[in-house]
Amino acid sequence: MSRTQQLKKLETGPYFHLLLPLLSGLMIILAFPPFEQGYAAWFALLPLLWVCLKSPPWKGFKAGFIFSLPFTLYVNFYLAHVLYPYLSDFLATVAMIGLVLFISLFYGAFGLAASLTTLPGRAWFTALAVPSLWLIMEYLRSVTFLAYNVGYLGYTQWSYPALLNIASVYGYWGLPFLIVFFQVIIVLFWLNELRGRALGGIVFAFVIALALGLGGAEFQKVEKEARPLWTALIQGNVQPDLVVERDRQEVLEHYLKLTRLALEEEPAVELAVWPETVAKLDFGTEKIHPEALVQMGREYGVDLLYGARVRKPGHLYNSITLFSEGQEEIPIYHKHRLVPFVEFFPAEQVLNRILQLDLLLGSYTPGEDITVFDLNGRPVAGVVCFESYFGDHMRRFAAAGSVHQFVVTNDAWFGESIGLEQHAQAAAIRAAETGTGVTQVANSGITISFDYRGRELFRSGKSETAIITVPLEMTRRETFYTRFGNYFPAMWAAFLVITIPCFILKARRESF
Repeated sequence: MSRTQQLKKLETGPYFHLLLPLLSGLMIILAFPPFEQGYAAWFALLPLLWVCLKSPPWKGFKAGFIFSLPFTLYVNFYLAHVLYPYLSDFLATVAMIGLVLFISLFYGAFGLAASLTTLPGRAWFTALAVPSLWLIMEYLRSVTFLAYNVGYLGYTQWSYPALLNIASVYGYWGLPFLIVFFQVIIVLFWLNELRGRALGGIVFAFVIALALGLGGAEFQKVEKEARPLWTALIQGNVQPDLVVERDRQEVLEHYLKLTRLALEEEPAVELAVWPETVAKLDFGTEKIHPEALVQMGREYGVDLLYGARVRKPGHLYNSITLFSEGQEEIPIYHKHRLVPFVEFFPAEQVLNRILQLDLLLGSYTPGEDITVFDLNGRPVAGVVCFESYFGDHMRRFAAAGSVHQFVVTNDAWFGESIGLEQHAQAAAIRAAETGTGVTQVANSGITISFDYRGRELFRSGKSETAIITVPLEMTRRETFYTRFGNYFPAMWAAFLVITIPCFILKARRESF
């Protein structure tokens, strides 16, 4: 049986449009925790893409949707650690199914659109359009108040620092684009769609894009600080139910005790960093730090950067603030990117009435300003938890001059699930994108640090109390992404907007 006959037999088989996308959905799981086989992402999509490029639009939609079901359920199942303890089993199951179906619609739309790119004699267009569509699909998932970036394809490359150079040039978006581009070329070659000059031209385009991403990073200016910043990172391992209690005094005292231990062990420490919402602050009349925190800071001559739940008249914020002796005004940053349905929801009163929870769901106000904290002339910044999934947000701090960024989070909600690894790994991408070191400080989960190239420096364990005292290098790189932001998805969206009408017009002219 010839190769062409084998392909036709496979295409008409009962498993073609169902089992092959399902196979891709299972294979891509290998690239995520705990397996961490990031190279699998460069081959796992081959069955899915093969089906999409050989199917009509509706079958392409089904292929993308079916691909997403096992994969999306797997990478998001960590949410069960939050949903089932706080909701009824029925509501928790509905919420989980709803999330999986919602995300799967995006992959279905990708499959539908990819099937429409197969124009006769235009294999080069397919090779460029399909990765562009994947890129746009992920980008659209990252916008609006429902934005949710967990499980993105490019995060599977977090452990390959050389490849992370791509993120410094193209942003995160260059990673999924090149991963899909590579596999589309293989599929088109296998389908006899790419041959001769067309194949050579597309392979050349891939090599150039890859080379510019890998090599372009080396031409970006690197600025090194002569002296590191001695820092104490405090992972208190406090149970999440204590964090949501109205009286946080017990949590605050626990962190003060651990910080004193760190300062007595290493007197060189200049900055102590606490995770998300350790303190509760009420700025109704004036801004003021907790008195016990101020006393300790003055006693040891140390600055403290910490997460706090902040109340102002008519507003509730998830914030980061800095205590520094002699400061005239308390600097504060209010979280911008709020977690959908948990921290922000347009009808929060209705939501809380239905669920009857005392967690203030959807009641937080998003911040507006970017804050860079001054540590004796060294600018640093911080974001809160979920925000580390958004590169375009964190780049704003680097563009404002920050030389190091902290992610304060409370990942105790997710037990010891893979949600902890997924969140920690996002910091590697952000470090490479912005050219700044990024250190995540967790209440429980993974306290971890990456240098300006995205190389892991150290990490804590899960579900443990940890005190890490370390000299953090303040080296930064002026990256192309920090300067120009999300130009890469915009560029490929423009490519589709320009080329598709041109093909339509040409087809109409030829029909006359």
